[in-house]
Amino acid sequence: MVPCVMLNLGGRICVAARTAVTIMSKQPVNTSSYAMVRAIEDLEKNPYFDKYAAKIAKAQKESPEEFLAKFAKNKEVKESQPGGHGFTKVAEKAKESASKGAYSFAPQKKLESILKTDLLQGKTNEEVAYIWMEHFRNKDAVCGMISAEIYEKLHEATIKYPCFVLPLPRDQGYEFIVVQFAGHEAHFTPLINYQAYKEDAPECLTMVHYPDLKEERGIVLMQGEYNKDVLNAFEAQFLVNQLQLYFSGSDLARTGLLEKFHHRPNEFKHSELVQQLESLDLNAISPKKKDK
Repeated sequence: MVPCVMLNLGGRICVAARTAVTIMSKQPVNTSSYAMVRAIEDLEKNPYFDKYAAKIAKAQKESPEEFLAKFAKNKEVKESQPGGHGFTKVAEKAKESASKGAYSFAPQKKLESILKTDLLQGKTNEEVAYIWMEHFRNKDAVCGMISAEIYEKLHEATIKYPCFVLPLPRDQGYEFIVVQFAGHEAHFTPLINYQAYKEDAPECLTMVHYPDLKEERGIVLMQGEYNKDVLNAFEAQFLVNQLQLYFSGSDLARTGLLEKFHHRPNEFKHSELVQQLESLDLNAISPKKKDK
């Protein structure tokens, strides 16, 4: 049983958490949200857009949070920025489900079902990543590409630790999100809904990894669709990046929390997750450059 916990700080979320959101928003996972598309569309109407297009594109890529804060005019765009949601309320009903534990028996989703793989012939991995990002440009989704080596470690960890909780900064404190793994999929749901509906709790984010190109190209593509009523683009990206931090095996302290959660639950404290978040080291999540 996962205890129902929300940490209310009695005020707006602390600076450390905001910094963590900003840091994670600059990671390789891309946010292809309605908000970002609308902001770009507004800019393209500007007669000076062509002149500054390169600088604008650089700003969008390096710091999407600052990009939206500076260029977004539309109300719906601004509301999609970090802190756009308060604590989740209990859902009125469970999701429609074929049967309890149906995830375990669901067939693996194929890359060909959402993208014509013959379009990738003769393309470099960088070009494949660009095509993948463009495919989700007009959708409320997060997407990305990771190396097969990293994904193997992540996938092995999800088999060993099939469930976990992740802290999510909200306006008044932290909300905890339950993530459950099945095959190459990760299903996220607010803890308060998991308490109410267990396996039938409505999801706020569903993430799928596609290992179809793992052997041929040494890469794995990922995409995740989120519920705009519960998460915004930055919050979805934040959860995905946190998942990779815990399950990549690159941090002994976080691996220790996974171990404690599953094998010594009486010793597990939600506050330790928050401490890990607020002490986040930029170097720990920055992509390592390979030596030439």
